[in-house]
Amino acid sequence: RDAARAAWEEWRGSSRLETAGPRSQALFGQLYANVVGDLEGPETSLLRGVYKRTWYANQVLLGRMQALASCLRREGVSPLVLNDAALALGYYADLGHRPIDCLDLLVPAAAWDRSLAAAAGDGWRLDDDASFGSPTALSIATFTSRREGSLRIWTNLFAAQPRHDTEARLWREARSLELNGHTFHVLGAGEQLLCTSAEALRRHEVPLARYADAWLVARTITSEHDWARVVWKAQRYEHVLPLRNMLRFLGRNVSLALPAWLLPELRRLAISHGELLQYRPACDTVGLKAKAAILRVLRARPAGSLRA
Repeated sequence: RDAARAAWEEWRGSSRLETAGPRSQALFGQLYANVVGDLEGPETSLLRGVYKRTWYANQVLLGRMQALASCLRREGVSPLVLNDAALALGYYADLGHRPIDCLDLLVPAAAWDRSLAAAAGDGWRLDDDASFGSPTALSIATFTSRREGSLRIWTNLFAAQPRHDTEARLWREARSLELNGHTFHVLGAGEQLLCTSAEALRRHEVPLARYADAWLVARTITSEHDWARVVWKAQRYEHVLPLRNMLRFLGRNVSLALPAWLLPELRRLAISHGELLQYRPACDTVGLKAKAAILRVLRARPAGSLRA
C-alpha cells in the first residue's frame, strides 16, 4: 500500500485524471478501492464515480451473459467464462475493481454452430470481419450489440491432440462461482494464467492492467504440484514463451513468490515455431529473435520459391 500511494502521488505530479488514457483508466477502479478511497483530495470523488460506474456496468454485462448462458444451456451447451468476466468474477475483490470490456465464452467444438445460432437468437449480431474459424484450431466468433457491448464465443482454445481430451480437461478443472443467485463456470486458474499471459505478450507494450490480472491469478496457485501442472500445460498447449515472460516480470517487479525451479525449467523447455510466430514481442533472447525473423521470412515466401 505504501508503494502504491507513492506511485499515485508521483503520477499526480505529471498527469491528470481528466486526460488519462485508456491504459491508466483501466486501473482507476482498483486505485480508488485500494489506495485513494481513504485519502482526501479533489480526485477522490471522480475516482469514486469511476468505481461505481464500473461496478454497475459489470453487473449489467454479467446479467446479459447469464441470459445468453441460459439460451446456450437450453441448446445443450455448457459454456465456460474466460478472460475479463472470469477475472472480474473470480479474482478481484469486487466487481468495481476491473471493467469487463468484452464477454468471452468458451464452448465445445461440437457445439460451435449451435452456440452461434443461440447468440444470434438472443439478439447478438455477428461481426464477420472480426471473426475466424477452423475445424481444428482456435476459432472466435465476435458479436456486437447496441447496448450490451461485445461478445466473443471461442472454441478450440487449446488445440492439443487429442482435442476431445483437451476439452474434457478444461471443463473438468473449471471453477464454479455464484453471483446474484446464478452459477457461472469459469476457466481454471492455470488455463486462465496461460490465456492472460498470451493476450498480454502478443503486444509490443503490455498494459499494466494485464500484469495485475496475471498477478492475481498466479497468487491462487500455491502448491508445487499445481505449478508443475501449469508448466506441463504451457508446454503441451505451446504457451511457454508468454508464461515465462509474464512470471519473470511478476517475480522481479511485484515480488510474486515462485518455486525456485520454475523459471529455470521454463527456460529449459523448447519453444515451438507457432509460439515464435504468435508471440514475437516475447522473444527474449537473440537466438529466439533470429528464429522468429527467419520463420516470418519463410512464411512470407510464395510456395515453391525456396530452393534447397
